[in-house]
Amino acid sequence: LTPFAQLFIDASHCDKRMDPRAAFQHFSDGKPVLEMDDLSCAVIAVFGFKFKKQDLRDLMEQYGTRSRVAVESEASEPNFLPLQAFLQLVEDRRRILGERDRALRLFSALDVKDQGFLDLKSFHELCSATCRPSAQRAAEIFRDMDRSKSGAVTFSDFESYLAGEGDAE
Repeated sequence: LTPFAQLFIDASHCDKRMDPRAAFQHFSDGKPVLEMDDLSCAVIAVFGFKFKKQDLRDLMEQYGTRSRVAVESEASEPNFLPLQAFLQLVEDRRRILGERDRALRLFSALDVKDQGFLDLKSFHELCSATCRPSAQRAAEIFRDMDRSKSGAVTFSDFESYLAGEGDAE
């Protein structure tokens, strides 16, 4: 871990994640399935970070089901996810992410606005409130973490930073 990241390890006990069944119930709005937008919200609630759109499409393809209308129109992509499929998705993702759990908790603790990403302003405010020496270098640290130079640090960016990986360029 980088020295900066080590400062936040104790904050990683902050776990804002929702139970998968509760997330399904909340985001399905009474329907027996999650649609793509519902899935996006539910995975944020369960995992504590935002999945990329392509990752969501891949998950829907892997775990989802096509509606009768989609089958009749020969739509190629599944368009909804029943509860059991969502629970299986969560179980599988948790197994895959298990070794990354500490980084996920740390990222969630830093994502104080629950955006699914870190922005410079929030990051600077957090550094100022928790670690004055790091606050002076917050913009530099943020730029190091923002591998895509998009102005937002994703979990993937953050994880690479913690692993000590160099710039994406």
